[in-house]
Amino acid sequence: MAFIGVVSLVGLYRMDAFKTIENNTPEFCETFNMDGSAEDIEIDYERGYAYLSFQDRAALISGENVQGRIVKINLNKSPYEITSALTEQPEHLRPHGISLYIDDNGRRHLAVINHPKNRGTEPENIDLFSEENNGVFKYVETISDPLFKSPNDVLLVAANKFYVGNDKGGESSLDKIQENLGRPMSTIAYFDGSSTSIAAKNLSQVSGINSSKDGNFIFASETTAKRIAVFSRNSSNGELERIYRIKLNGSPDNINVSEDGSLIVANIPKVMALIQHFIALQKGEIKPSPSQVVQIKYKTVVDRDHDDSNLWDSKVTEIEKNELFLSDGTDISTASVGAIWDNRLFIGSIDDKKMLICDL
Repeated sequence: MAFIGVVSLVGLYRMDAFKTIENNTPEFCETFNMDGSAEDIEIDYERGYAYLSFQDRAALISGENVQGRIVKINLNKSPYEITSALTEQPEHLRPHGISLYIDDNGRRHLAVINHPKNRGTEPENIDLFSEENNGVFKYVETISDPLFKSPNDVLLVAANKFYVGNDKGGESSLDKIQENLGRPMSTIAYFDGSSTSIAAKNLSQVSGINSSKDGNFIFASETTAKRIAVFSRNSSNGELERIYRIKLNGSPDNINVSEDGSLIVANIPKVMALIQHFIALQKGEIKPSPSQVVQIKYKTVVDRDHDDSNLWDSKVTEIEKNELFLSDGTDISTASVGAIWDNRLFIGSIDDKKMLICDL
């Protein structure tokens, strides 16, 4: 019994059950109400478009058979308006993480995690799209692979090459228990245009993935380990070498890279509150979960001369963390993504049908 009690206390501590939330929000925030939630947001900084992974996830969590959309907002026009980002709505779309890539010719490409209706028994898909006209994309192809085990986020590094962050890796019930207690069993898979391989393993629930502006470094949220793994990327074969870990006081989710190169991270402040929120939602009740967004500034240094395909000797240094937003969830609950445009912070949520937009 004592052992069970100790394990329970450790579990509660890991889920921040004893943490106190003190609101720290910008002076002015406005609510942009929607009929779905924006679990992930990608911003085209050259054009000023925001792309949203959009779905009524509250209804989905409650067991309803709902479909999602990929939508866009022209951030240069006020008031903001949601329009479709796809030329044609797919018959089945349950989007999760999304990624925008701009090639050397300025053409945009989009990757979308598309979950099946029956997760765990049907294949997980990555849908690829290419720009048809200004900010609107047409379907290109769907990629499936057993290594897309439990995809949470995706990162395009070419029109048809991408990384997939898996948030689960365990097979047995014992594996899953150990994974929830912190055993690193998640992976990052890499699709090179023709086949898939594991680029990184022994990670703790990868829930977000993005790259530095030059593409040389990959950042992956390790949610249950409360840190971000930093990788040096071999651009010739996609291999990743872990070179650093950024520790956080919370559980990181999606990562965005702002115009100045800093990381904007949605950081779950109380995992226990998030679990309680989902339990209440299934009962038709509302129990807000706290939300947090942090900014991470960093620099990279290189120890010796190298070519761009081999950055194993590069290092990350001079980490600075700034809290941009923290609330008890009454203004926006279950924040999963943050992005900055024109000195405004856009916060999206797992299932709250709104974005919160704050002046920084």
